[in-house]
Amino acid sequence: MAAQAWFSRSDVEVVPGTSAVFQLTIVNLGDTTETFSLTPVGLAAGWTTIRPGSVTLFGGSQEVVDVEVQPPLLPSTTAGPTALTVRIVPQSDPDDVGSSETTLQVGPTYTRRLHMLQPALRARRTAVYEMMLENQGNTQASCRLHLLDPTGRIDGDFDPPAAGVEPGASSLIRLKVHANRLQWERRSRTVQFTIDADQPGAPTASAPVTFVQASMIPERLFGRLLAALVTIAALALVWFGLVKPAIRDAADDAVAEQLPAAIASTTVVPSASVVVPNPSDSTPVSTAVAAPPAQNQGTLFSRLLAPASPSGQTLSQTVDVPVGQNFELTDFALQNPDQDSGVAVLSNGTNVIYTLSLADVNTGDKRVSLVSPIEVLGGTQLVLQLNCVGAGNISGVCTAAMLVSGRMVPAPVAAPAG
Repeated sequence: MAAQAWFSRSDVEVVPGTSAVFQLTIVNLGDTTETFSLTPVGLAAGWTTIRPGSVTLFGGSQEVVDVEVQPPLLPSTTAGPTALTVRIVPQSDPDDVGSSETTLQVGPTYTRRLHMLQPALRARRTAVYEMMLENQGNTQASCRLHLLDPTGRIDGDFDPPAAGVEPGASSLIRLKVHANRLQWERRSRTVQFTIDADQPGAPTASAPVTFVQASMIPERLFGRLLAALVTIAALALVWFGLVKPAIRDAADDAVAEQLPAAIASTTVVPSASVVVPNPSDSTPVSTAVAAPPAQNQGTLFSRLLAPASPSGQTLSQTVDVPVGQNFELTDFALQNPDQDSGVAVLSNGTNVIYTLSLADVNTGDKRVSLVSPIEVLGGTQLVLQLNCVGAGNISGVCTAAMLVSGRMVPAPVAAPAG
């Protein structure tokens, strides 16, 4: 061996981000002058500096050099003992390598950062915050989370309540905040609080957070109510001031247009006297002959027929047509307000005009309009026969009725034969 070396300290303590300087003594064991190169090797070689990096020694002489160790402040700088070796290589014989070794005690670092993803939230009662717990130290972080609110207005639950984070890693943590009291004032309240991530023996990581508690009563509620009332009032003004009068005027105009035709009565043409010679008498005989019926001739006529038949019986009610007049039936409507069951038969004497089942008339009227009027001769009857099978009310009497409408017209008088 051409050289021998030893460190001034066997254990060197150093904290990442700082530096430590110690000495290395080198002795030339040969008889001739030799130059030696000094090279650090091992895990700590990247952050070890030797000054000077080479020495020239006479035979049997020695020299002391400085060794500076400066571990970086990074999560990758592992805390704990780390070996540092310095190789001593003579230039005349590179294979005759000497070395010296010492132990570096790398100290722990506790750099924790709490980064809020939502530094401020607005809610009436509850809000959920998310945060990242980052470990920038070289030891595992085992932190418990705390919410600090000096006002006592809010409280919260962490998920998870404690987090273990490896060096250089991060962990997502959620905080569900809920207000202890509701905000009934019409303004929002801002609550400032702090979140701490602490670990015994390590500095505490903190982050300021803001919770804006909104009012339970919307701030623009009264403005919106006022706008709604103004809108309703405007619509009412338009309805009563413009739309409704316009509808009423249009209805009056329509009635005025139809009124003359509705109230016009038919003029009856008076009968003409025709003189017919009497074969047995030379005195002329005056015979009344009816004139041809004009359009809409006669008098409007309508009557409600309500036999009021007890349940299980049949009753009838008639319209007697006077002698000298005919009744022209134009339409009729069957009413069944109590939903009776049975059959209603409308007949002209013995001739059945129409048969209706009361079950077909549940609500409203069963109205029938005839294309050609049915003529009921004078001296005969228009008969409504009501067969009540079951009454729809508690009285036990069917209340079904029929409204018949038409015209009473004078019966034509024919001239005597001869």
